[in-house]
Amino acid sequence: MEVYGIGNQMTPQEGLKSNDSMDVQDFLKIMTAQLKNLDPMGESGADSSSYMTQMAQFTILEQLEGLTESLDNISTLTHQQLSFSLVGKTVKVNDVDETVTGEVEKIRFREGVVYPVVNGKEYSMGMISEVGEEQDVL
Repeated sequence: MEVYGIGNQMTPQEGLKSNDSMDVQDFLKIMTAQLKNLDPMGESGADSSSYMTQMAQFTILEQLEGLTESLDNISTLTHQQLSFSLVGKTVKVNDVDETVTGEVEKIRFREGVVYPVVNGKEYSMGMISEVGEEQDVL
């Protein structure tokens, strides 16, 4: 049985997070608690440079999160452009028991996954083994 603090309005499962992750709000709560408990006489051993270092690390962390999101967007756009360039091209597709050769008629996207349509059938991008002009692929 878990015991919650007096006046805690949280239900048992509400607000619980994995112990291996820390978000921006968690960092700000810790930083605020440290600043509230800062000894103005400097007797606690904590110096102001450690707080400045933490703020710099926090800023870098925020910028890295933004960079990661931007790189994910660029990767998605690049993948889309690559798949669009296949339309009209002749491809060789390794299906389960056969190799299918045909022209990519269109591209379908579902949940961020690309499916080229060849001879009226959808295939995954990983099943394409060759791309080229018709005489090159046959």
